Amino acid sequence: MVATPIITSLLDTDLYKITMQAAIHRHYPKVPCEFLLTNRTPDKKLDRKAYDWLCEQIKSLEHLRFTDEEIAYLKTKIGYLGDNHFEWLRTVRLNPDKEIKIIPELSGDEYNLTITAFGDWEIVTLYEIPVLSLLSECYFRFIDTKWKIDGKEVAVLENGDFTESLPKPDFELVNSQAFAKTEKLLGAGCTFSEFGTRRRRSFEVQRSVMQGIMKAVKSSNFKGKFLGTSNVLFAKEFGVDPIGTIGHEWMMGVGAIQSIRTSTVDGKPNYDAYLTANRLAMEQYVELVGPMHAGLALTDTYGTDNFLKQFTEPYIGYYVGVRQDSGDPKEYASRLSAWYHEHGYAGDTKKLICFSDSLNTNKCIALKKICEESECAINSVFGIGTNLTNDFDSEPMNIVMKLLSCGGGHAIKISDNVGKNMGDPNTVHEVKKRLGYVEHKWAGGDESHRWKK
Repeated sequence: MVATPIITSLLDTDLYKITMQAAIHRHYPKVPCEFLLTNRTPDKKLDRKAYDWLCEQIKSLEHLRFTDEEIAYLKTKIGYLGDNHFEWLRTVRLNPDKEIKIIPELSGDEYNLTITAFGDWEIVTLYEIPVLSLLSECYFRFIDTKWKIDGKEVAVLENGDFTESLPKPDFELVNSQAFAKTEKLLGAGCTFSEFGTRRRRSFEVQRSVMQGIMKAVKSSNFKGKFLGTSNVLFAKEFGVDPIGTIGHEWMMGVGAIQSIRTSTVDGKPNYDAYLTANRLAMEQYVELVGPMHAGLALTDTYGTDNFLKQFTEPYIGYYVGVRQDSGDPKEYASRLSAWYHEHGYAGDTKKLICFSDSLNTNKCIALKKICEESECAINSVFGIGTNLTNDFDSEPMNIVMKLLSCGGGHAIKISDNVGKNMGDPNTVHEVKKRLGYVEHKWAGGDESHRWKK
């Protein structure tokens, strides 16, 4: 029996995948790449039924196309990408048979998977979000099948689905939880977006979360604000803004490509190219979208220290603010607010920090207070993901899918938390040496239990 596809639209992804894809297509068309999925919770494995279902779901991605209606919608939201780009989007096709490899490693009856995606970067980039969301949903359809919130039963699944013999799913509990969290955030004056696609418990759970959020937004008159969702499909469905600029992938890819294109005569990679990748990535992205649409700068691909050395005018002015995605957020808030102050932006109400690393409502409220009370006050906004779309009594999977190579070079990530460092060990070592990088750890940096209650 063929399973009903979960992903039915290429819009069921984060906005930054579409904007970043445009930058890739403009500057690095037909460049080969490889992505690798990493499970930071390796105790969470699949069984045979789950494995078969996941393979079937990933294969179904071959049928997706950007429809005329979807193209028309994107033009209303990100029309600055240009008509030529939207015409190219009509030609985009995924070919999982040739672009995805799933290697199961059996341990008894348990399947531990290695998943890679490879091909032209401008196409393969679209696999990350659907593969992650499908793997998460797969685990909670077949393995962790009794869903509860604070001891109250939400759903019980059998053979990967809800059946008539089992209790009807009570997604109202999901809706109510999202409603309560939204009211709490808005009541505290927080400005936030929903960022939960990649690790959602299921597609329907994310829809229920959005319903709860919108109910709270429409029924409240608080000083806080809901900005929208990173999921383009749900933004379209619920009439809110799609939110997002770029991910680490863009700087990782630029660094990898330039390490080869500027390599030395003996053919060895130019490791110094990684040190300037942030600046080139900013220049190339702004060239595409224009200064008015630069959005948020992501600072931690090669460590925030390195980024700030390259974050000079006019780019400080172009970017509305920065996004924090690793390391100690309190230290980051203090440092970046002071940094903006030192660069002539004291009292600039348009500059902000977007926090997006494993947030919950209490963390958001505490960080907002820290930003307000800082000696060099700065605005704060929040991108809340897994805590909205997978906040049940059992822990989510912590899964990521990052660039492994691009243009023949190693794609690496050297974040503000050693637990998030990724890539070829030798390249990471050589680049750290040139950066004078100091390892960073903090109390909240346990990647195997990021959302532990």
